[in-house]
Amino acid sequence: MVRARIFSGNSGTTAIARPSGRAIPWLSLVVRYGLSKLQNRAMTHSGPFLPTRRFFTADSVCPDRSSSYPSEGMIRSHQATAILLAVFGLVSAPNRCSHAGELMSPQTAARLGLEEAWRRQMPVPAGSDSMVDQQIVAFPDMTREFVEVVGPAKEGEPPEVYYRVSTDQAGPDGQPIGKEEAERLARREVRFLKRRVGETTIRTEPIPEIRLYTASDNGTIECRDAETGVPIWITQVGNARLRYGKLGINQKFVTVTNGGNLIKIDADTGEPITTVRTMSTPMYGAIHAGDFSLVPTIRNGVEGYPLEDITVDPFMEIVAGLALAPPTKSPSSTKVAWATDRGFVYVMELSGEPSVLFRLNTDGIVSGRIAAAPGDRFFFGSESGQVYGIRATRTGEVLWNQPFGEPFYEAPYLVGGKVLLPSAYGNLFALDEKTGLRTWDRPVPNVKKILGGFDGRVYVSLLSGQFAAIDLDTGKILDLDSTLRPQRLLVNRVSDRLYFVNSVGTVQCLRPVGKILPTVRESTDPGAEEPEPETEKKPKEETETPGNDPFNSNDPFGAGGNDPFGGGDEKMDDPFAVPGGDNSDPFSGDPFGN
Repeated sequence: MVRARIFSGNSGTTAIARPSGRAIPWLSLVVRYGLSKLQNRAMTHSGPFLPTRRFFTADSVCPDRSSSYPSEGMIRSHQATAILLAVFGLVSAPNRCSHAGELMSPQTAARLGLEEAWRRQMPVPAGSDSMVDQQIVAFPDMTREFVEVVGPAKEGEPPEVYYRVSTDQAGPDGQPIGKEEAERLARREVRFLKRRVGETTIRTEPIPEIRLYTASDNGTIECRDAETGVPIWITQVGNARLRYGKLGINQKFVTVTNGGNLIKIDADTGEPITTVRTMSTPMYGAIHAGDFSLVPTIRNGVEGYPLEDITVDPFMEIVAGLALAPPTKSPSSTKVAWATDRGFVYVMELSGEPSVLFRLNTDGIVSGRIAAAPGDRFFFGSESGQVYGIRATRTGEVLWNQPFGEPFYEAPYLVGGKVLLPSAYGNLFALDEKTGLRTWDRPVPNVKKILGGFDGRVYVSLLSGQFAAIDLDTGKILDLDSTLRPQRLLVNRVSDRLYFVNSVGTVQCLRPVGKILPTVRESTDPGAEEPEPETEKKPKEETETPGNDPFNSNDPFGAGGNDPFGGGDEKMDDPFAVPGGDNSDPFSGDPFGN
């Protein structure tokens, strides 16, 4: 197909050129003749004018661009011109599917048992390349309540949901309807369903809020509902000429580094609160733990800035080496861990007076980010091929250490009691969280990064750019799709959703078919000691104490309250009596017979 561009000036002259710049004589004459005929008809047309507005078409041929109110004939001229050029193959329609391979198609989703939940364009200036950070965060303490009408549940299966309404759904007045109104609507639905499905019940289902945060290199920060794609707030902060870092996020505040500044934002409204100057230049961004925003710096250490109590002074902790990745917070405490280029892994407690608990000298440098699990457990791999599992106690406890002989640069992915870790050679290993032993017969080859895992499957991106689904129990590849090549890999570690981002900044969310509400991943600590079951203690039989003796004068030898030497109830004999048993005086007789 021959493609060319048409250039038109105010004089109406037209030239058709090849991409190399050489003219096409015969084709130029044909197009010029057709255009002249159409333009002559437009000039003699006396139809009504279009509504008053300026008319600009970037790629169209307009004989008089100074005209602000073109006639209907001129519009027909432009349409006919476009048709004529399309016939000769000179103008191609925009390719609407140019980014289709970066998002999952409906055919692939149906094959994997998934469905598209939403698709939204992010407010980024230059597509995905201008995204500085994207995070999916779940807040267990911030829940949304849903009132559901469910049918009877079969054994081993969840009940079927016939009706669901959210308590924060907007009512006729634009305000949330509340729990009372939601339950009233559910009771009405129960009456409607009684004849059709029989007995149903009403239940309340609390779901933790999951949010998607996006930061761009022009200072735009956006917060969306990760389940619906609806924007919650959007703001623009800082100086676009300075570098932005990763976001620090908790329920109350969002922080972002901008050059040597730390900007604090209200997590509910997106309003900027304060900006503080850091003592040194930040490296990666910020992370929230306790009441501090922790910032790794270029001065071999970290700096902490208070979030709520502004009377607390910032602190600086100097360690051996530069941080190689942002710190990772434990999901069950205020402890954080990070690795340095000196071969150490540091664990710090940010509750109360911040202090370093311990440091671990690892076999090889830990370049990837550390993964955290409940019970203050941390997992990571080193460049020398060692994989560690540690517990953050006061002195530090190494749970296990396994050698693999392949360098690791990625952060582990924790799902289903397993530690999944891809090596630099593309081999994906699966280890048991408790013992560190392999759970697959052999590693899965050609794996680049893990995107998500749920329902017994792990979804990965391959080194070849393809997309694959792997069985979590066996490590076998269940599905391989060569048409899906996501531009940006957005890892989801918190729920049963997959997220894809294409080059123009469009985010696609997929979920299992029929799973309207998300399932937030909750990991347990297999090494935690279970409390012993309490046994019922039998009450002691109370015995009557004679009198008011405060010392409980029961006979400890079982002889009752009488003779302690076993005399029973008989009267105690006189120990000084005459052996004969009479009561005569033992000293009355003369012992010498006088």
